[in-house]
Amino acid sequence: MTITTPDVRTPTSNTKYMHGLDLIRILAALAVIFTHYANWLRLNGHDFPVGRAVDGLVSGPLHLYRPITLFGVGVGTFLLISGMVVTHVAFKETPGQFMVRRAVRLLPAMWVAVALAWVLVSNGLLTANRPPDLDDLPLNMALLNLFVPATSSVLAITWTLVVQMFFYLYVAGTMPLLKRWPWLPPAMSVALVSVLLAVIPANGGPPAIGFRMVVTFLPLFFIGQLITLVRAGRIPAAAGVLCGVVQFLLFIRADLGSEVWPPEDEFPRQLLILVLVVLLATRLDTPLVRKPWIGAAAKRTYATYLLHIPLGFPVLELLTPTTGFWVALVVALAAVAVGSELLYRFVENPIAQWFRKRERQKVTTNP
Repeated sequence: MTITTPDVRTPTSNTKYMHGLDLIRILAALAVIFTHYANWLRLNGHDFPVGRAVDGLVSGPLHLYRPITLFGVGVGTFLLISGMVVTHVAFKETPGQFMVRRAVRLLPAMWVAVALAWVLVSNGLLTANRPPDLDDLPLNMALLNLFVPATSSVLAITWTLVVQMFFYLYVAGTMPLLKRWPWLPPAMSVALVSVLLAVIPANGGPPAIGFRMVVTFLPLFFIGQLITLVRAGRIPAAAGVLCGVVQFLLFIRADLGSEVWPPEDEFPRQLLILVLVVLLATRLDTPLVRKPWIGAAAKRTYATYLLHIPLGFPVLELLTPTTGFWVALVVALAAVAVGSELLYRFVENPIAQWFRKRERQKVTTNP
């Protein structure tokens, strides 16, 4: 967020591209798809030898959550990377420009995916927490479904976008401070998360559950922010590590205090591993990660994240009983690949390009 992150091929302060993060984004998207599809099989009573192998070879030795194997790996990676890249961008934009660009980049594709999911759920081709009605569609498109009681969440994975939008609001609101005193917004974020964890109920229904979800996962974005600030030399490494450790402890505090968020008890352990992997990826600069197809695939991970459930699950549901899982899986993945390409090529990218062109024209006509 993103699945959902801006283009990580943005140069850092030393004009060096972080090519390794492209590869990490692709692996994170595969981890999310694997987890959701493995869970679909388990919940529908199908055996999945690959899932058992991953549990035995990866999830077990690393003490990751089972049987929801790689959920934290995929989602955690996206949130960390988003915090990194968005912080870099914040130094080059105004608060209003920052928010509008993020909205233009993320929302149109999300609206298409939510509308598709609403149609599928309404017709019984996709499941949700409750049957939807017409009023649920605008609530889901506005990312308010977790805050309004008795609302159907037709595309549950958009919860990551909710957290992301709150982080964007924080970055926009503290942008003047970030540009002048880069250490101040991270320090303020520690106090903010701590206070919110103390006042928001750990368990319960909407809207408390929505706000608790946001404050639980905000530390991942702030850890990503700290990585960028330290890498760019804007804050001392010691200060970044100290603040990052406190954010990690706040995440553990959120985990211990709630039965709902995060959904895995092992998520904090996964977060430690992910931070190390992302740090290594920032220095990864090999011929492989520079391949054009790596960059192209990374740019489509957001569309893939949005569509892998509403396009893949109905295919699995319809085909598995007659063709078996493996044939159904190939067809489902092909449908997701085609849908993701169409969503990126005809919605996500052209709208973003149109908006940037419009911005340039305004600058030209209003020097």
